[in-house]
This record gives sequence, C-alpha cells and structure tokens, in this order.
Amino acid sequence: MPLDLRMNEIFPISDFVRNASAHTARIRQTNRAEILTQHGRPSLAVMPAEEYERLIDAAEYLDGIEAVRIGLEAAEAGRSKPALEAIREWETL
Repeated sequence: MPLDLRMNEIFPISDFVRNASAHTARIRQTNRAEILTQHGRPSLAVMPAEEYERLIDAAEYLDGIEAVRIGLEAAEAGRSKPALEAIREWETL
C-alpha cells in the first residue's frame, strides 16, 4: 500500500460512524487505508486486515534485521563474549 495520502482518503470519525458500510466497501475495493480525523487532526487509520498483517510482518522483519545490525556492531567493537559464557550467565538469571 503506497504511503502517499490523498485527500479523498481522509475523513472525520463522525463521517465514518455514519457511513461505516460505504467506508468499509471503499477500503476493501481500493485496498488503501483511510485516515480518520478527530478535531481536524489525524486520529486513526482504518485498513484492510491483510494490509495490517503485512505491515506487522514487515515491522517484525525489520526488528530482526536491526537486532542483527546491533549484534554485529557490538562484535566489531569488541563488546561480545563467547556463547557458552553468555549462556551460563543467562541460566543464572
């Protein structure tokens, strides 16, 4: 789902409440999120469940990559220890 917001994808929450069926149909048809505003400010995003799951999977993947990056950075800086030593310390917790 592209991240660019279009004006026809931003609605007040009150409009969503009054016309939930129409919004749901449009979201499913376009496969794009709608941004709901409260007092003129973005408040919620409503999107297809499949897109939400895709975003969660992508975030988890990126978290894993970041953990590897941090580990490699620590190893390169000499802030690592042998695995057996780390396991023994962990077992004593």
